[in-house]
Amino acid sequence: MKKLLFYFLCFILFLSLYSVAYGVDNIIDTDGDGVSDHDEMYVYHTDANYYDTDGDGYNDKKEIVNGYSPRHANGRKLADVDSDNDGLNDKWELAIKTDLFNGDTDADSYPDGMEVKTSFNPLKNSGAKSTKLIKVDLKTQNLTYLFDGQILESFPISSGVSVLPTPTGNFTILAKVPAKNYGGTGYNYYYPDTKWNMHFTNLNGYRYYIHGAYWHNNFGQPMSHGCVNVAYENMERLYNWTSVGTEVKIN
Repeated sequence: MKKLLFYFLCFILFLSLYSVAYGVDNIIDTDGDGVSDHDEMYVYHTDANYYDTDGDGYNDKKEIVNGYSPRHANGRKLADVDSDNDGLNDKWELAIKTDLFNGDTDADSYPDGMEVKTSFNPLKNSGAKSTKLIKVDLKTQNLTYLFDGQILESFPISSGVSVLPTPTGNFTILAKVPAKNYGGTGYNYYYPDTKWNMHFTNLNGYRYYIHGAYWHNNFGQPMSHGCVNVAYENMERLYNWTSVGTEVKIN
């Protein structure tokens, strides 16, 4: 019996040392929820010993994969939670790989959210600028935006109909307008007080915007007069993240 106990302790010691050296802790999943103990403790800050941290009936992995917070019940999405109150929502923190529970990941005295908003990398205390990019795919009717090459969000949009196409090419955000009226006198439409408008080019006397749209819910299909329509639930975060000068690629 003593010999068996000795061998067992040796095995535990070996496993611990091997885990440190080769990252075996990344594949141990004590609660069987599909998320490794390492990621539960150091990435998601969930309970490694219980498969449903927030007790809402869905396991942690299922919630994460579907964009929901595994630590907050009542259907709260990762994009709507800011665990460390640093101005950077949990969805973006996970994408950029900052610490959900540390508002200043690189310890440079600037909150992660402020750094991302001003195009600095919150992982590097170097003062180097990071790139912001908005990509619009007219074929798939989809918009994706990236920070330093990491996708923050991707969702369906509505571009211009065939007789009023959205301009293609490489642009930059020229101006941000919190609220704007579209159409009116001389037009067969009027959309007042449209929120979150980002001007990206002029063509044939018209200004083109990426903007919120409240008058339809047919995103994924061309619907606009040439602008890029975005659902309000997606547009506010995009607008707040975007800076004047942010690159826009439309193809």
